[in-house]
Amino acid sequence: MKWMFILWMIRLCSGFQIFSSSYQSRWRIRSLRLNESNAIDNLRNPIPSLKVGIVGAGSVAFGTASLLSSLSHDPMIWSPSGAGTIDLLASSQASGDTLISKIHSTGALEHTFDVRVASSAEQLVVSNDNVLVLALPVNGHKQVMEALAPEIVRHVMKQERESAEDLKLIMHIIISSHASLGAVYLMNLLKEEQRKLLSSNNMSAPKVLDWVRITCWGTTAVTARKLSGSSVKVLTVRQAVDFCTVPASPLDDPTNTGDNLGGILSNGYRLCNSLFGPRFKYRKGGLLAISLSNLNPQNHLGIVLGNMSRMDPPPPPPPIDSETPPIMQIEPWYQGKCITPRVGRLMEALDRERIDIANELDIAVRTIYQHFSWSFHVPLETPITDYSSVSGAKTRPLTVSEMNQQMHYYNGNDVLGPSDPESRYVLEDVPYGLVLTVILGRLLNKPAVLHESGIMILSAMYGRDFMSENELLKGLGLIGNSSQIPSLDDWREMAYTGSFSYRGV
Repeated sequence: MKWMFILWMIRLCSGFQIFSSSYQSRWRIRSLRLNESNAIDNLRNPIPSLKVGIVGAGSVAFGTASLLSSLSHDPMIWSPSGAGTIDLLASSQASGDTLISKIHSTGALEHTFDVRVASSAEQLVVSNDNVLVLALPVNGHKQVMEALAPEIVRHVMKQERESAEDLKLIMHIIISSHASLGAVYLMNLLKEEQRKLLSSNNMSAPKVLDWVRITCWGTTAVTARKLSGSSVKVLTVRQAVDFCTVPASPLDDPTNTGDNLGGILSNGYRLCNSLFGPRFKYRKGGLLAISLSNLNPQNHLGIVLGNMSRMDPPPPPPPIDSETPPIMQIEPWYQGKCITPRVGRLMEALDRERIDIANELDIAVRTIYQHFSWSFHVPLETPITDYSSVSGAKTRPLTVSEMNQQMHYYNGNDVLGPSDPESRYVLEDVPYGLVLTVILGRLLNKPAVLHESGIMILSAMYGRDFMSENELLKGLGLIGNSSQIPSLDDWREMAYTGSFSYRGV
């Protein structure tokens, strides 16, 4: 009898092992949902599933949709150019006026999920629950903001006319990730569009600041690689994302947990944690804090300067006699592995410039070490095995280079570096990510010498003037021939209101 019981237990365990292997990806998603749900201790009565519109159809947009869907929300994707959703549309099915397709997600989030596909900015705005996420390169923000602003204003004004008098409506726009005061530019557009609509229709309505909230992230919630027109590999889901909401109000206090949907849409902290899981950290200092919390541009500057010859293919040599010229190509290279000790030191020095500016503004921002630890799940310290050199210390901080080597050799979440000089690391991050830091450094008499030198070096390499290419800052009059730099008090006011009041923007 004892042996029969043992054999029965062996069969039971074997069957469970087969069951577990067969449903690994399903349980992985379920585990994520349970972990996220259990961690939202301070978000009582989690909100129901929301329809969320995503602007963009690249890697981050697909990864963001995957995260939303894994937490039981309903994403819709809009490709402003139309190119990013060609494959989704080809395999879509109609459900009323909406086209629904599927995206296959692998990596950190393994599941296949439904995604709605929008054909226009108007459809994206009106088909969702007053929540939009901008998830596309920053150098495309100005164009899509100009396309979205009139649709947002028309939609909100229509809701205002049709809703009950006591219902306060909020349109919440999340910028993932924020750079170059994009929220200020969008706020200015919304004000101007509302002014034009009201004047042409002899209408009255609440001020824009009463019905819009713009939440700005210091980085994306995920890192991802788009594998095809209908699949994405989510490389990592970040442990922590810095954020702020403008215009600021007491509702932004993380301890506020208003339960009605209107209150949730007013509260950037509650909304983001409910949509994307408990990973958001409110940064005091508003837009100034978030502008100085986006480390990707400074990190990419160090990577590019240290690895340009890996990105830039050499031209073929002049032909000699009748010999066929060789084919010139770039060899694949791993980004983290190539952050050598000296490249890492450059990145650390760039980080000190940014932190010096933040300290001058009395703003607390994450360090480059916290960024790599929270984003890529590597420790901040390592054990000391030779105790003779350091009295009593059992650990020491990891360097940036060491953290990246751990990502490459142990964690398996290193990524291939750029293989084209026309990389977003340069064309997007230099004008849209570094220039504002330089402007703030000049204003505070804390010059960001390495940042500015890097911009000048890359401008020389590319034969361009990256200091003048930021269309968002141009639109706000902060760079260009007629630029006027606001006072420090104006900057601090803007950080919480989303507007420069001295210019009416």
